[in-house]
Amino acid sequence: MGMPGQQTDLGAVQIRNDVVATIASLAAREVEGVIGIWQEPWALRLLLGNGGVRVEIREQEARLWVNLVVEYGVNFGLVAAQVQDRVRDRVEQMTQLNPVEVHVSIHQVKARRTP
Repeated sequence: MGMPGQQTDLGAVQIRNDVVATIASLAAREVEGVIGIWQEPWALRLLLGNGGVRVEIREQEARLWVNLVVEYGVNFGLVAAQVQDRVRDRVEQMTQLNPVEVHVSIHQVKARRTP
């Protein structure tokens, strides 16, 4: 499933939902305090077909749900707001979609390992 095709002089251009999910995942990881994307256990993922980022695209509007693992000691609200901004900016910049909603869920907190 992907966004409606954009027509160019040479043909149609489509971007799959999983590509948008990957962009969102990488963007979220750019934010200080994010350790990673939380993934459902593999059996649940098989059942629901859902990873740590879910994307819905209608027309040129995108709605995203991002499940995070964050670092112990950070301000959850601040990190979540920064993830929303970063995901919105990156998705918009790379795909020309309009991210009208970016929902952030914190599913786990971990201590960051020191080298």
